[in-house]
Amino acid sequence: MRRTDLLALLACLALVLSGCVSIPRDGGIGRIPVDDSESGVQSRIDPDGPVPGAGPDEIVRGFLAAGAGYSNNFEVARAFLTESFSTEWNPRSVVRVMPTGTGLDELTSEITADSQSVSFDVPIQASLDERRLYREPGDDTVIEMEFALRQVNGEWRISQAPPGLVVSASNFNTLFQAYPVYFYTPDYEHLVPDTRWFIRSPATATEAVGELLRGPADHLDGAVVSAVPEGTQLDPQMVTVSEGVAEVGLSDTAEGLEELAQARIINQIGETVRAIGSITEAEVGVRSGLLDPATSEAAGPGVAVDGPPVAVSDGALARVVGTGVEPVEGSPEMSDADSDPAVSLDGSMYAYLGGDRSELHRVVADSMDDAVILTGDDLAGPSFDRFGWAWTAEADSGRVHAVDRSGELSVFEVPFLLERRIEALHVSRNGTQLAVLSSDGESRTRIEVIGVTRDGQNRPTGTVEAAPLLVGAGLHSISDFSWAGPHTLVMLAAPAPGSPETPYSTPVAGPQNSLGSIDGGIRVTAGDDSRSLRVSTAAGEMYTYSAGNWQKLVDVRAFDPAYPG
Repeated sequence: MRRTDLLALLACLALVLSGCVSIPRDGGIGRIPVDDSESGVQSRIDPDGPVPGAGPDEIVRGFLAAGAGYSNNFEVARAFLTESFSTEWNPRSVVRVMPTGTGLDELTSEITADSQSVSFDVPIQASLDERRLYREPGDDTVIEMEFALRQVNGEWRISQAPPGLVVSASNFNTLFQAYPVYFYTPDYEHLVPDTRWFIRSPATATEAVGELLRGPADHLDGAVVSAVPEGTQLDPQMVTVSEGVAEVGLSDTAEGLEELAQARIINQIGETVRAIGSITEAEVGVRSGLLDPATSEAAGPGVAVDGPPVAVSDGALARVVGTGVEPVEGSPEMSDADSDPAVSLDGSMYAYLGGDRSELHRVVADSMDDAVILTGDDLAGPSFDRFGWAWTAEADSGRVHAVDRSGELSVFEVPFLLERRIEALHVSRNGTQLAVLSSDGESRTRIEVIGVTRDGQNRPTGTVEAAPLLVGAGLHSISDFSWAGPHTLVMLAAPAPGSPETPYSTPVAGPQNSLGSIDGGIRVTAGDDSRSLRVSTAAGEMYTYSAGNWQKLVDVRAFDPAYPG
């Protein structure tokens, strides 16, 4: 047979066979084994195992370095351990990340005279806890790690060690990837991302859904809800993925739900697994069959920011549109001392601080009526949530104030702010989280994020009881910040003493990224993401961020820009 005829015959045979094979879509969820060899994963690190005759110090350093290799359940790292301890060691219980520029070779060890103990003082920039949440300790943190060793067949092996892994900042970025686990706002109108970090592997979908079923992180617990019934588990205990479809089986606690509840579960799990690039669709089922997606549940992540930033320009409210500034028609006259404008998400209200920052003004867009709705000492610039509440705070009170459209006032204490000075605050546009920039008595700054509690009428009543999540702790000082979408903050910050403050972007629960530099930036704002970034200077110069570069707007003089929210 000629070669061309043979190729044609083989092609036809392949088409026939492919037409005969399909994945069943009815009935229960099947189980498709997933190879755990990380084939195709480009981030895998292959460390070296123990060298014959190596001393205790070399064995411990080799073990720490081998933690960067997760193949076959950290097989190489376990080779440095005694057989009994190897079964006890849990590498995923905690991941400690050393500061940028710090490596294992730079750590000084102390070894006992009998060589049966090796200890290190390890600087820590951040850690992943058992919920895969990225946490920053805040101050310079050094922990002592002690390892016990004994000889096995003439070779030193580790018989006891602290739980988890220690990795460099560069290895962390290579090994781990952040993915959002989604929960709902209490009214089920929007999905709220809860950022977690997972090892880049085929098991990511299983781990992400497992975290979703366990519920939100502590700082969000009470501010968000899940459509999945409490106590629900994966059944089978693996999310299988084939041709871009993730098949998720749930335990019998998810049986017998009404259509709307089923649709919400499918939407919540679907958005979570679709954040993983290789997955385009999710099928969710119980033992009796697939959940019914017939009822469309349109809630998605984020709240759309449709309008341009508002700013102060030529003694009036103005909008920064494209590369220019357009005055807001009918705006009240504003003095040089008026500042910090804000606009509601629907564009129906403006707010600003008057005079000496003792008055919160609200301007109704339809009539442009200007009224003082709150007075206080040294108020923070206002921020709107999606319900139309305008948020502010007195700098030294530890209390947050929110005023709704009708003038109703809600005031509550935020415990972690009682001994600090509030420099700025912004409520997330979906209304579930409050981010606060504050300083201590020595002018050291930090941003903390905490969940917001509300009553049945969406009135803010306080913050959740858990500790807040620290953001941008690796930066020396922070002067301003803004939300940039539902799970990212942008800020102006100095990385070290004496350094100029420049723009940074950071996920809530993640390391920060530099966004280049701008001379003299004092105010930053963003809309749906960091691509909408604007920065202004004390002289009213305006910069916009595009394609990784900063561009100055020509012939524009505007102050304190702020996107809706």
